[in-house]
Amino acid sequence: MNIWWGAAHPPYAPPMELEVRHLRVLCAIADLGSLHKAARELGMAQPSLSTQLRRIEQALGAQLFVRARTGCRPTPLGHLVLSRARPLVAELAAIVTETRAAAARAAGGTLLRIGATASRAIPG
Repeated sequence: MNIWWGAAHPPYAPPMELEVRHLRVLCAIADLGSLHKAARELGMAQPSLSTQLRRIEQALGAQLFVRARTGCRPTPLGHLVLSRARPLVAELAAIVTETRAAAARAAGGTLLRIGATASRAIPG
């Protein structure tokens, strides 16, 4: 263990940094209301997801979910974190989608668009 000015970690290096995958974990648990369902959706084992959630909560110093036999629900602090996490996850997904589409266009890929005009869509 490194000792920095009496602390276990230097002030510029917290014990755990939040990453996009952590935000996705939190959103999945909240959206699905169950660690088991969230683990299945994320393609991981439920014990691993539980461990990851516990580490996220320890890093933030707050309990984010109330766990019960019937599922999980966000605590008030969990709702606060989710209100900030959801837009970040959505924005990152948009960046990936838009970048891939732009790269395909730049590489000469074609975009197939299908549509219908009102005169063709409505018989009459």
